[in-house]
Amino acid sequence: MARESEKPAVFRYLFDRRYNWHTDKFAPQTVTNDEIQDAILQLRSDEGLTLAAANPANFLKDFLRSPNRNIQWPQEIASVRYTARQSYSDGRVFDFVPYTEGQTVPFPDAFTLPIDPLIHRIETISLPSAARGFGRADAAWLVQVCVHQRVLQTHFALFSAIEVIDFFHLQNALKGTPEIDALFLMTFKAGSELHKALVTFEAKWDEPVLPDQIKSQVALMANRSTKEPGLRDIDFIIPVAAKTERLGAATVIAIFEMEAISVADGLAAYKTKSAHELPLSITGTVAYVLEPKAIGNSGT
Repeated sequence: MARESEKPAVFRYLFDRRYNWHTDKFAPQTVTNDEIQDAILQLRSDEGLTLAAANPANFLKDFLRSPNRNIQWPQEIASVRYTARQSYSDGRVFDFVPYTEGQTVPFPDAFTLPIDPLIHRIETISLPSAARGFGRADAAWLVQVCVHQRVLQTHFALFSAIEVIDFFHLQNALKGTPEIDALFLMTFKAGSELHKALVTFEAKWDEPVLPDQIKSQVALMANRSTKEPGLRDIDFIIPVAAKTERLGAATVIAIFEMEAISVADGLAAYKTKSAHELPLSITGTVAYVLEPKAIGNSGT
């Protein structure tokens, strides 16, 4: 039996430092690496927690990966309608924030396939059978398959409302805070004008897509676009996410295309550390089925 997570006790300890349960007053303050480590060490001493204090930068991110995140979130915090969102760089990890209007669970998931999704088949015979046999059930392999089988090229050519002229894969595993799984360069036509966009790609294997991570990727690339000479003609950042989902007996790759965000808006969010305020509007969702399977006998 899996041991119950000890993280909820840490979340409650950190929330108690900010929330007055008698007056319902909340003092906003970003939770940092150092504060998380101090809280864990204190709870190890006071309550016998065995949770390690290492790698506090991923404290919330790792928690959000769990399909049980809404169940494990402390009920006391949920009862006063507070959740948490990721924060990045300068030692920041996350913020406690109130629910938005209409929110009913701490961590809603907008990145799910509709009941009757659009399905498209992608060939994998061009991927050597040896590679298919050695395929792993992880995000890195998902990225590799999407790039090699040109899943995003297929998506933008057939299912996107954007009039794409050129689409080119630039790089995998782009280092930064946060890291970007893959980056593409797009030229598209809007009316009589041509524009260039960077397409950020986030891949999840059996894990939820994290909106704040994507927003911070957009802000990061907007900032880099204004600083690096080879990127100064970029006008937009277009986020795309992929995750594996079960569809009947098959595992599919769900692609979520989001509305373009201007470099100007992304840069402003980066400079003011307000990436969480950037809009993420899903404009297209397609389920891609790989044929033949590309994960040996265990998956897609």
